[in-house]
Amino acid sequence: MKYRTLGRTGFKVSEVSLGGAGLAGRDPERAQESATSIVRRAAELGLNYIDTAPYYGKSEELLGPALAAVDHKFYVATKLGLVPKDFDYTSDSVLASIEHSLKRLGLDRLDVAQIHEVNHAGWERITDPGGALEGLRKAQDRGLCDKIGVTGRAIPLLTQLAETDEFDTLLFYHDYHPCEQKAAEELIPAAAAHHMGIVAATVLAGGLYVPGQPQQNVLAKIESEEEKKRVAKILKELEGNPGTLPQKAFRYVLDDDRISTVASGAANPAELEEVAQAPNL
Repeated sequence: MKYRTLGRTGFKVSEVSLGGAGLAGRDPERAQESATSIVRRAAELGLNYIDTAPYYGKSEELLGPALAAVDHKFYVATKLGLVPKDFDYTSDSVLASIEHSLKRLGLDRLDVAQIHEVNHAGWERITDPGGALEGLRKAQDRGLCDKIGVTGRAIPLLTQLAETDEFDTLLFYHDYHPCEQKAAEELIPAAAAHHMGIVAATVLAGGLYVPGQPQQNVLAKIESEEEKKRVAKILKELEGNPGTLPQKAFRYVLDDDRISTVASGAANPAELEEVAQAPNL
C-alpha cells in the first residue's frame, strides 16, 4: 500500500481507505463477523483510514469490536447529522452526537469529526453562532476529536465551506470518476487551495464500474441517449487500461495527486482486496 498526506492534518493515510457503509455485509445474521473480517483484511493490506457514520445503520457499533480485534493503527473518521431525523445542528447536538459515536466505537477521541451531507444543515446552521462549526470547535477543545471536516454532494455549498478555511478535511462522493469530473471543476481546487485532506468516495458510481448486472442497472437509468453513448464510449476506452474495471476507476481518481485517499465501501474482504491493488497498477 502507498500513502499520502491527508492535507493539513498531517496524517499519512493509505491511498485506498475503508468506507463503513458496507461493513455489515449482505447477511444480517453475520454482520459482526463480516465487519471484523473486512477490518482485519484492511489492516493486512495496509489500509489505515476508516470513514463511518451513525447514518450507516449499525456501522459504528460493528466497527467498535472490529477495531478492538486487530492490532493496527487506524485513523477513524465519523460524522454527525441525519440521525436522528430531526437533528438540529446546534452546538449541543453536535457534541452529543460525537460523544455517542465515541461510545459506540469504543474510542476516547476521533481523528476526524465531520458534518454529514452539509446540504441538510445549510450554511446558516453550520456557521451561525451556536451552530455546527461552533460545536466542532468545542469538541476539539474538549479532546473529543482532533480534526474537523465536511462531507456531501452539494458541490456549491461544499466549495463555499472549503473557502472559509475552517475545515481540515473534505469528503465528496459520486462526482469524480472516469465518466464524471464535476467535483474537479471548483470543489477540488478550492479544497486543495486551503490544504484540506480530500477523500473521494463512491468512485464506482453505484455499480457503473462493476461488470455485469450492476453496470447494466446504472446504464439503464441514464435517460439521455447522448449521455448513454458518451458513457459507453468511455467504458470502451477503459478496456485498454490495466486491471479490472473497479481498479481502473480507483486508479483514475488516484492519478489526481490532490486526492488524499479513495474510499472503498467494500461489503466483503474480496471486494476490498480488488481495489486495494489499484495504487500499484
